[in-house]
Amino acid sequence: MTPVLARLRRGTIGATAAVALIVPLGLVVAQPAMAAPEPPPPVQKLIADGESAVRISGPDRYETAARMSLEFGETDVVHVASGAAFPDALSAQLPPSSAPTEDVLPGGLWPASHVGGGGAPTLLTRRDSLPPATAAALWTLAPTTIRIIGGEAAVSASVARQLSGYGTVERIGGADRYETSALVAAEFPTNLPIVFVATGEAFPDALAGSAAAARAQAPILLTRSTTLPAVTAAALESLAPRSVVVLGGTGAVSDAVLAAIAAIVPHTTRIGGADRYETAAAIARAYERDTSPLLATGQTFPDALAGGALAGHLGAPLLLTQTGSLPAATTATLERLSPQGISILGGTGAVSQAVQNAVNAQQPRWFDETVAQILSFNDYHGHLEAVDGAVLTPAQDPDQNLVGGVEYLSTTLAGLRTTSYADRTITVAAGDLIGGSPFLSGLFQDEPSVESLNHIGLDVSSVGNHEFDEGTEELLRMQNGGCHPEKGCFFPDEPYAGADFSWLAANVVNRAGGGTLLPGTSVRDLGGIQVGFIGMTLEATPTLVAPGGVTSVEFLDEIDTANAAAVELQAAGVEAIVVLLHEGGSQPGSYNGCDGISGPIVAIAEGLDPAIDMMVTGHTHMPYICNVPDPDGNSRYVTSANQYGRVVTDTSLVLSQSTGDVVRDRVTSENNLVLRAAADPGATAIIDKWSALSDVVGGEVVGTIAEDITGDSSGDRGIETPLGNLVADALLAGTSAPEDGGAQISFMNIGGIRANLQFGAQSHSEQPGEITYAEAFAVAPFGSILVTLDLTGQQIKDVLEQQYIPTRGRQFLHLATSGGLTYSWDKSAPQGQQISDLVFNGAPLDLAATYRVSTLNFLAEGGDSFTAFTDGTNLVGGPEDLANLVAFFAANPGLAAPATDRVNEVAPAPVP
Repeated sequence: MTPVLARLRRGTIGATAAVALIVPLGLVVAQPAMAAPEPPPPVQKLIADGESAVRISGPDRYETAARMSLEFGETDVVHVASGAAFPDALSAQLPPSSAPTEDVLPGGLWPASHVGGGGAPTLLTRRDSLPPATAAALWTLAPTTIRIIGGEAAVSASVARQLSGYGTVERIGGADRYETSALVAAEFPTNLPIVFVATGEAFPDALAGSAAAARAQAPILLTRSTTLPAVTAAALESLAPRSVVVLGGTGAVSDAVLAAIAAIVPHTTRIGGADRYETAAAIARAYERDTSPLLATGQTFPDALAGGALAGHLGAPLLLTQTGSLPAATTATLERLSPQGISILGGTGAVSQAVQNAVNAQQPRWFDETVAQILSFNDYHGHLEAVDGAVLTPAQDPDQNLVGGVEYLSTTLAGLRTTSYADRTITVAAGDLIGGSPFLSGLFQDEPSVESLNHIGLDVSSVGNHEFDEGTEELLRMQNGGCHPEKGCFFPDEPYAGADFSWLAANVVNRAGGGTLLPGTSVRDLGGIQVGFIGMTLEATPTLVAPGGVTSVEFLDEIDTANAAAVELQAAGVEAIVVLLHEGGSQPGSYNGCDGISGPIVAIAEGLDPAIDMMVTGHTHMPYICNVPDPDGNSRYVTSANQYGRVVTDTSLVLSQSTGDVVRDRVTSENNLVLRAAADPGATAIIDKWSALSDVVGGEVVGTIAEDITGDSSGDRGIETPLGNLVADALLAGTSAPEDGGAQISFMNIGGIRANLQFGAQSHSEQPGEITYAEAFAVAPFGSILVTLDLTGQQIKDVLEQQYIPTRGRQFLHLATSGGLTYSWDKSAPQGQQISDLVFNGAPLDLAATYRVSTLNFLAEGGDSFTAFTDGTNLVGGPEDLANLVAFFAANPGLAAPATDRVNEVAPAPVP
């Protein structure tokens, strides 16, 4: 930040001017003003922006505050508070010129309404005399109004008269520090997004909080550590803020006080640590990396009082230090922030030269760094709406927090973005953003999904296998826009405009003409450094979608593709490279851990070129933050964020300005739950828009059930389930007539069933047991086509043997069978030898005979690696799967759950 010359005084105050003193009883008392003194020499002004920390200090706290005040430049208002009985200075805040409108953000963050350039400086004074440095600063600043914070016990009437020589004086002072803070807060509008509360006793915790309050354009109220003062409680009731943040640990503000505040403002949270240094560090987490923090002592802390106002003015965090050494929490926060300059407040008696030397030793490294923020998620699958009871597994999240919903995904992303400058944050995804979606999005060809992703600010995504569910042409429409060729425009006056973000498909190559179906890479400027993104889906995608829709493209090896793309990026001068890959792994630990990752992603990560710096992955719907070293043994993060917009990964990608490459050992990554703390009204409007259109169709009752029928694909896809058997029976019912294909046996993949049928569930206003069109759609959302073909008994056995393929991402995939076909399955036997005792309609299945078999076109074309289906002959097409299921429900009212007795799972032989 370039120093600004001190402002010239705009004028002088005449001897007859008056001082307006606001006293606790509300009386305005006029007192004669003193004549203005001769202007003293100006105070030198400094601010940090470079490779060495600078110090803003004077021989005492008064001159230090004076020097800091000149950073504000020309100002209309100056606060003056006691530098001796100094809690009053903590609450010295200016109300915003217009009320902030942002809601409080999840995760303990707050809206950064004030990002620098506002507020008022705080000058310090002795109780009974105005220090010369304070007078000099007032002469230079030439304020219109001087606001004394505190009663006459803190700043005497004599000092007030001296101040009147520099401007109109107002006093806001109560009987004590608590009433003073309440009177200051009363200047603010009501229903603010946030108010801060800190202790007025052991108040170092409040020092950093005063900077945060100024940044958020919010007041800071003071409380006793163990009891909430009545005046503070009354202020909270009057202000009626939407949220309160309590600053400091339980030693500063007890749980009893927090509970008393929460009784007034339910959305009350705490930001605090074990001591004042950890509290300041916790507050600083809400600030942007690459910022220029202020550093003040947390021991003899008057220097930090004026620093809170300055930090708020600059939009910078205020960190605390011990006089002789940097606390571990402060050091860790500086490492996280990677500051581009540091200003030390106070002389060496407050912050020693040793501390400054320690900072200077690291500052050149930090100054070379640019911290890019990569926010990522995967496997969104059109899940716009928050689902009742949506939690991660107990192992992933023992607290079982409710998560998900685009309204909350949007606010979570917005909150996380406050910790990065706008020019160096990017939001990416790892595929399966569309396809396999719930009713609200799937009914409308996933246009709602794309609209919601546009709204939340997605920038780049890889394609996933589900992007190809309806073939390459539909994927290109989803990217580029245009109305559906059959369903047309859902809103005739608002044609589908396409995705604002870029889908990348580096390993999806056109068979005719060459080149990739969609761009393979994207290069983005993050803080002046080029970062390249390579997007891919898993090579096995043709086995997971209806192959007929992808005949025009070829899916290439992930490792070979990424390594070749990395060479091309480097040749173009891009050294920082991130892979977005729709393939993943699993680990049994918490959502933010890596407890022994396994799966296909491990071998892929180990095979990627060391030039690739990070991997964002998906497909397995598992959350993890793993460090899988590259072939050279260097650190490399591999992340995944669960599913359905329930988790967001926040990665600090530290970049070197001198090399343009990633500083691998400085990269950090963290998964964040998408908690339902605050809904984004814009995202809510998108849901409402599409819900209104879907209600008429979705609420139609299409059938009834007598009990729960469970077994959707969110559970184990390798076991027999009642719902799987029911859907297989429905396939047979729709294809058994000679004119419909003459099927004798039907198969259904469990992965194609996406929801349960629950007796008490209610999607609209239906009665218990009634199935609506929306609920039927949730079970079968893929729009697959029923087909019937000839298979021999041996080919049927071959199909069932492919329920186990050890090299497949999910090794065991159960095929539900229609009633009449039973068999035994020994999962411990070798591949190809697990199926036995096949019985059809009470007799052994004849391996040489030919049977008519119906299934989905997805499976008939070899989907999910069931390639034995492709040996079938005499294929006949049938209805769409959802229409067939709806017809089955209508023809069979009061459905009960089929027994799970069609597969006899053979228990493993006992170990001798």
